[in-house]
Amino acid sequence: MRKLFVSFAVVFIASILFSATAYATTLRIGLLRGFSSRTSVNISNTHITVGRGFADGNFTAARDLHSANGFTVQMQNGQVAIASGGTVQFTFVAGVDGNPQMRVPGDGVITMNSESFRGAMEFLPTGGTFTAVNVIDIEAYLYGVVPAEMPPSFHMEALKAQAIASRTFAVHSVSLGRHRQQGFDLCNTYCCQVYNGVNAEYETTTQAVHETRGLMMFYEDEPILASYFSSSGGNTDNSENVWVDALSYLRGVPEIAPEHEPMVWTRTFTWEQLTQAAQSGGANIGTVTGVSIDRVASGGRVQGLTFIGTNGRWTRGSENVRSAFTTIGGALPSRNFNINGFSPTSETVHITSGTASSQGSLSNFQIITHTGTTTAMATVAEAYVYNGTDMQRFTSDAAIITGGNGITVNGRGWGHGVGMSQRGAEGMAQEGFSFMDILRHYYTGVEIR
Repeated sequence: MRKLFVSFAVVFIASILFSATAYATTLRIGLLRGFSSRTSVNISNTHITVGRGFADGNFTAARDLHSANGFTVQMQNGQVAIASGGTVQFTFVAGVDGNPQMRVPGDGVITMNSESFRGAMEFLPTGGTFTAVNVIDIEAYLYGVVPAEMPPSFHMEALKAQAIASRTFAVHSVSLGRHRQQGFDLCNTYCCQVYNGVNAEYETTTQAVHETRGLMMFYEDEPILASYFSSSGGNTDNSENVWVDALSYLRGVPEIAPEHEPMVWTRTFTWEQLTQAAQSGGANIGTVTGVSIDRVASGGRVQGLTFIGTNGRWTRGSENVRSAFTTIGGALPSRNFNINGFSPTSETVHITSGTASSQGSLSNFQIITHTGTTTAMATVAEAYVYNGTDMQRFTSDAAIITGGNGITVNGRGWGHGVGMSQRGAEGMAQEGFSFMDILRHYYTGVEIR
């Protein structure tokens, strides 16, 4: 590996230049958590520059303001104004090009209501309120994202993997334009990525950002949807099992190293609670007396769950399986679970040859391939048999769980399960895998440059 160091360095530098020039490096982060629909915020800085900010990152300064006691940004007669000591020092005139923007000379940090942010701050007025937007370089943005999304105590290789995933996720999300109509690129909540500004920065995570500067993941020359989550519980999932599109680089994979402190959880629900959950979901099925696991993804995650009532059935699919429990204690941590000990492989499978039939648990059957390899039926997502005319899928009866006071859900993992498992990344890093190894494991066929 040491002999390749020089050539790798050349590729690394070229990658940084490519990423920096091909994609915007300035982001506009709507601070929806904490600074949305405000009538005023306090600024602790004693010296600020006010002016107009533009979409291309340019800034036109209007005035330098000084105040030993800081400033207040407030709405006044439908316009954004800057006051100190109760006296308005500057008002942004409505209808002028650009957005009302504030900067601290010398690229200083802006402290707003005790929270600090790098870059510039814009104030977008809507009616009688405004929303603060942090205009910031993407690398500085990541300083406040990586420690909010992954524990700073994790191994450096895991943190580097997170930095690249977060950088790629941000650039991909900007291209989708989901917040464009609101006047910014991304928000600071789970909707995009959690961003906590300077207050959240940590030495190790900042180092991880520095050492991966500009690196992103690409598939067919486009930045990927670099989704990630906390813990898989053994296997990740395919994108189409959670969202609509089947993305070639988001394929379910098994963990190749033990997850670091894997998430294991148990939830217990009474039939009364399950009835309440169905009613809250708009299902008029009477009293819930049973549940069944109907469909399972190849990695073991539940794809279909049915609530069986005295007046009908209510079936939830994909991530709605988790959210079905929201009103009775919160959504399930993951879809990787069994109920009362009944796992997805406890379904009864029926196989008919035309002259005879067999039935039993999935685990009782095996498939022999054309090469003679034997595979357990329980590991196969879908299986078909040729009946002489066409292909027929094996039919199965889901086990219906009923009786007693209710159900116990025993699960593993935390999150939607698509992309990188953060605890899996930490486990791999502790086993000696590099950040490149980690990313190439969780994101199939990607190019990192």
